[in-house]
Amino acid sequence: MTNKSHLHYAVLNMGVSGGSAVLKIILGFISRTIFIHVLGTEFLGLNGLLTSVLFTLSLAEMGVGNAIVYSLYHPISVGDWAVVRSIMRLYQTIYRILAGIVLVIGITLIPFLPIIAGKPIKNLTVYYCILLFNSVVSYLLTYNRSLIIANESNYIVSTVDFLTYLATMLLQITTLFLWKNYSVYLVLQVFFTVIGNVVLTIIVRRKYYWKFENIKSSKVPRDVIQKLKKNVIGTFANKVGDVVVNGTVNILIAMFINLITVGLYSNYQLVISSIQSVMFNIANAMTSTIGNMAAVNKDYESRTKLFFKHQFMTYTMAFFASAFILGSLPYFIKLWIGDKFVMPNYILIIMVEIFVINSLRFTGLVFIDAYGLAYEQRIKPFLEAALNLSLSIIFLAFFKMGIEGILIASALTSFFVATTYEAYVVFRYGFRKSVYIFYKKYFKVILEITINLIIVYFLTHTITIFHLNDMELFILSILLVFGVTSLSYYLFNFKRAEFKELLGVLIRKINGHDEHYN
Repeated sequence: MTNKSHLHYAVLNMGVSGGSAVLKIILGFISRTIFIHVLGTEFLGLNGLLTSVLFTLSLAEMGVGNAIVYSLYHPISVGDWAVVRSIMRLYQTIYRILAGIVLVIGITLIPFLPIIAGKPIKNLTVYYCILLFNSVVSYLLTYNRSLIIANESNYIVSTVDFLTYLATMLLQITTLFLWKNYSVYLVLQVFFTVIGNVVLTIIVRRKYYWKFENIKSSKVPRDVIQKLKKNVIGTFANKVGDVVVNGTVNILIAMFINLITVGLYSNYQLVISSIQSVMFNIANAMTSTIGNMAAVNKDYESRTKLFFKHQFMTYTMAFFASAFILGSLPYFIKLWIGDKFVMPNYILIIMVEIFVINSLRFTGLVFIDAYGLAYEQRIKPFLEAALNLSLSIIFLAFFKMGIEGILIASALTSFFVATTYEAYVVFRYGFRKSVYIFYKKYFKVILEITINLIIVYFLTHTITIFHLNDMELFILSILLVFGVTSLSYYLFNFKRAEFKELLGVLIRKINGHDEHYN
């Protein structure tokens, strides 16, 4: 592919991924609002709990998906469709086996559900089995999307995912009003999971299968198999850390606190994770482009420059997003579902800290996936999981800290283990350079974001002295955050090379001139 085509696909993928993620957020809030008013907070907590339990079962996937996508970059870039066909067949076989493993493990967990939930719940097993079936069927056809992603066409996957999500939300909302039935709500989710994967399978067959349907399958090269094995091991290990750090939060809250708190936390987390999802979709949309470029470009200096350009993008998104979350989220929660759903400010502050730390990890994660470095960081997730779970239990059981203990454990783990290890792996194995140059910039951007957040926090909390209603406070907080953050961002960055380059690209785009991707 030419440089121009890399730029074209990178921009297209980021635009569609980001846009569809924003629309999903809007639909998600509408659906969540109706869900709360129709079924109540306890069902909301139950939904969060069951989702977390099923999320832990995703460990069975072992990171095969990411490993397969990486193994497809080179054969696609050189047009070796015989190898592509062989890899896809291997992928199909593996995922059928994984579907069976998830089903068996999921069934064995059924007797433990009342213990995890903290109390007996009517129809709990039925709800769980519907969601379990949803997880199992997702493995049977989802492998096809990897061929689309590896060919830098993420925008197709994003579009199909959004349209099926839209249809799911509309029908779920309708049935909630008509029958107020949680089981029907879940069955619709399963139905559209199947529909989405069938549509992607049809697209793949029409778009790509003609390229290799008459080509005899060749044996998957030995070096590809070896790299695939390493990436599966590394990505599986990473999945362990992800599940323990993120997937057990709701479970721990349910076991040590209660389901109501799970519901309150999940409302905040819905907003924050939705914003983070948009950011990650934008950042991750460049993975296939970076991977394809890395397959043919071994210049470590240009790789490093691209890394810092990408990091500046994630820093910019985190700078503004964290300020809006801290300054405006409490007012939004009041408007959305009422005062009784607002959590203490110190909980929000910790959640924003986690948000910033994890958002700044995006660039490292994207480059690890693009360069196939999952194996090189295989130890990190186990350290991350062990520390996070240990600290959470210590804070809960011995210090009686409550939900803040779980969140502090996540923040400490992400900062001291995940960020450190990921940066080391990228710079040591991807760029062959000292990680010192990463930290030199990293701590500077952390400090800049923190200074802005302190200013935003005090200014947005002083507006409560005015006798304004919730809507007026929300609008005023948004305007205040935008003004203060824009000024801070400019003062911190107007001399920075990445800022000048970004500004130059925008000006050229506005004037109609093209820009090559370096």
